[in-house]
Amino acid sequence: MALRDHVEFISRAAQVRAPHLLDVGCGSGTLLGLMKGRGFEVRGFDSSAEAARIAKSESNVDVEVGTRLQDAGFADESFDLVTLFHVMEHVTDPRSVLAEVRRILRPAGRLVLQVPNIESWQFRLFGVRWYGLDVPRHVVNYSNQAMQRLLAESGFKVRRTRHFNLRDNAPALASSLFPSLDPISRAVRQRQRSRTEPVALAWLRHALYLGVVVAAQPFAIAESAAGKGATIMIEAEKVSSKL
Repeated sequence: MALRDHVEFISRAAQVRAPHLLDVGCGSGTLLGLMKGRGFEVRGFDSSAEAARIAKSESNVDVEVGTRLQDAGFADESFDLVTLFHVMEHVTDPRSVLAEVRRILRPAGRLVLQVPNIESWQFRLFGVRWYGLDVPRHVVNYSNQAMQRLLAESGFKVRRTRHFNLRDNAPALASSLFPSLDPISRAVRQRQRSRTEPVALAWLRHALYLGVVVAAQPFAIAESAAGKGATIMIEAEKVSSKL
């Protein structure tokens, strides 16, 4: 359910039957498993060997492991689609990443990416406390205009842009309002303290967080309708020559 927007956006971007899809930063391969179920030929790339193991065991998806996409050694023009969900904000040299994506995409192949939006209403509301900044893990913050310019300069033509995402927009607002309820932050804190919170308390926090996420949906929809959503999802086409 949470990945429905991703699945539909990717499916619409597909230009051929049984497209070859590479998901960069695929994690444990949940999205790739869903796309495989839709008839896509899928591969993944991730920095985590453990995530690659899970992707293989749970979804039968092959994942290359490495720190740079360039090191994977994919052949020229070997994919119809490349996806990068919440990857670009983590890399210090985004142009080199996009150059590699362009190399491995087939002619008129499509790139789908998603990043937090530094011009969102949420950032204006919370500033440095906005969950989407995720300092220090995020090293570059993008606006829609900045990302579109970067794509154009890297040899891509933007086809679609979307500002709403069910999995990310309202949860980012909820986590900004109540950081102590954020599931990821809670898991990190528990690992650091080497202890697990009581089951009843964990379920209470889950329920409270879900309630805040549901309550945040109208705001997330409104900011997205105004073109100021918390995330930017873009479909871009590889052009024959850089503009």
